[in-house]
Amino acid sequence: MEFKNTIQALQKLGGNVIKEGRGILKQKKKTTSQNTLYNQFDYLVTSGKDNVTLEFEFGRAEDYWQFVDEGVRGAGGYKGSGKMRGQGSPFKFGSKMPPRQPLIQWIKNKPLKGRNKKGRFITNESFGFLLQRAIYQRGLERTQFFTRPFTTQLKKQEKKILEAFANDLETELKELLKD
Repeated sequence: MEFKNTIQALQKLGGNVIKEGRGILKQKKKTTSQNTLYNQFDYLVTSGKDNVTLEFEFGRAEDYWQFVDEGVRGAGGYKGSGKMRGQGSPFKFGSKMPPRQPLIQWIKNKPLKGRNKKGRFITNESFGFLLQRAIYQRGLERTQFFTRPFTTQLKKQEKKILEAFANDLETELKELLKD
């Protein structure tokens, strides 16, 4: 069976989800120097003899896109005026802190410099530890760069996708009846 109309409808859905998701990443400032998640966030529509699939790909960000999307609840125990992040997330920091080395690399790429209470610069390793502890205690913010666009676009385009499939099915039945 040919799924010409269904493929077009799913491509429109995928394109809109990617466009909105990238907009959210940009708005929430979740871009980096390499923009791995932003650039490699894509979709793929494939069709077989009797099926069509829409897959979303995250490239090298496959390991961490869910944490950016859903956020991570902090372990708590912090002092100060900061707020908890990641409320409503299924992920939570347990007994382990996030890895420090990627944070140090991020500091070097930005480039950022931390200061102590006297205004003197601190090492990147010390600054990395402070970031690590803050993330562990407060968590990571939810962006829902994938979840929100996917659910809203699916609701908007559900009827169009079903109509496209019905048209493809009707075309296939007409072809079968001709023979």
